[in-house]
Amino acid sequence: MAHRGTLFLDEIGDLPLALQAKILRAIEERSFDRVGGTTPLQVDVRLVAATNKDLPAAVGARQFREDLYFRLSVFPITIPPLRDRSEDIPILAWYFVDRFCKDLKKPTLRLSLKSEEALSDYAWPGNVRELQNCIERAVILCETREIQPRHLHLSSDSDGASPGGQDPWELLNLAGTLEEASVRIHGEFERHKITQVLREVRGDRELAASLLKISPRDFATKLKQHRLDR
Repeated sequence: MAHRGTLFLDEIGDLPLALQAKILRAIEERSFDRVGGTTPLQVDVRLVAATNKDLPAAVGARQFREDLYFRLSVFPITIPPLRDRSEDIPILAWYFVDRFCKDLKKPTLRLSLKSEEALSDYAWPGNVRELQNCIERAVILCETREIQPRHLHLSSDSDGASPGGQDPWELLNLAGTLEEASVRIHGEFERHKITQVLREVRGDRELAASLLKISPRDFATKLKQHRLDR
């Protein structure tokens, strides 16, 4: 008796070639060998595969099997990146706001008109996942009933230039050896980032450590190191 159902394969473009060969065999022969088993299992499944990789380019680079690519390309559906479907951004943003308000047990929040405009104008290089993380952070930081652009932490500068058009590297002290300059700049960055997050969470050190993805103990050490523990 064949096993029936739908099989979803996420990020198929990242699979090693050896595993690709096994998937191809399962598709062609409609059977596979279970680990530790002695008898092939028959399958009759609908296969849905997803990836954000350029599979034709991967085939050309010999990183993806051409025969598997053509076997999977029976009915391809291409989903454009978020930057190419800006009309979906507010819909997704409102969905994530509602979702994270419920998850975090916060009162229902609203997106201000300026926040919607800022979200729609942003390029979203990290696609929907970046939007999701952005909204989650905004919901955590929002201290009112309306999410403002300052809660989103978006930057519209795509070329790295400062608002005044000056190269930001010219604003840094790069004197000394490579190691000396690296240590100095890293310290300045850490101090500025910690100060910024503390300001956003109104001095809540536990929440600041959580947002920075470091332990409270390490956070306390960095506060002392940068003389921010006063």
